Amino acid sequence: MIPSAFLTFFAASAGAGAALVGLLFVAVSLAPEQIVTRHAPLERQAVAGSAFTALVNAFFLSLVALVPRVDFGLFVIPIAIVSLLFTVLPAWALLRVRKGWVSLLRRVALIAAGVALYGLELSNGISILTNPTQDGYIYALVFVMLGIVFLGLTRAWELLGAQRYGFGGWLNPLRDVQDSSSDAHATADAATRMRP
Repeated sequence: MIPSAFLTFFAASAGAGAALVGLLFVAVSLAPEQIVTRHAPLERQAVAGSAFTALVNAFFLSLVALVPRVDFGLFVIPIAIVSLLFTVLPAWALLRVRKGWVSLLRRVALIAAGVALYGLELSNGISILTNPTQDGYIYALVFVMLGIVFLGLTRAWELLGAQRYGFGGWLNPLRDVQDSSSDAHATADAATRMRP
C-alpha cells in the first residue's frame, strides 16, 4: 500500500501520463507509414516503441498506485518485466543492421537506456514487495519513474524530428535515418535541377 504522502504525485503522474500517451498517438497518426508500419525504418519503429513503452509504463504504475489497499510491489514487477521485454525484443533486429560503429553505438544507447531504467524499476519493485514498510524504496521508484518519463518524452521529441544538439543530439538514433533521407532528398533535388 502506498503511503498517503505519495498519492498526489501518483494522481498527477497518472493524469499527465494519460495526456502524453494520447498526444503520442496523435503524433504517430499524422504519418504512421513513416513511423510504425512494417515499411518504416527500424530506428523510427524502435524510437516510437521506446516512447510508447516509457509513457505507458509510468501511466500504469501511477494508476495502480492509486488503487486502495493493493500491494504495489506485486504490480511494479510485472509492469517492469513487460517493459523490459518490449525494450529487448526489438533489439535483435535493430542491432543486426550494419551501418557503421557510430550508428551501432546510437542503437545500443537506445536499448541500454530502457534496459537500465526498467531494470532499476524491477529491482525497486522487488524491494517494495519484500520490504513494504520502507518508504525509501517508493522514493527510489518515484525517481526511476521520472527518468522513464524523461526517456519517453525525449524519444517522442526525437520522433517528431526535432533538432537536438550536443551529445544527446549525437546519440539520437534517428540521426542516421534523417541523414540518409536528407541525402536522398538532396540527390533527388539535384537530379530534378539537372533535367532540361
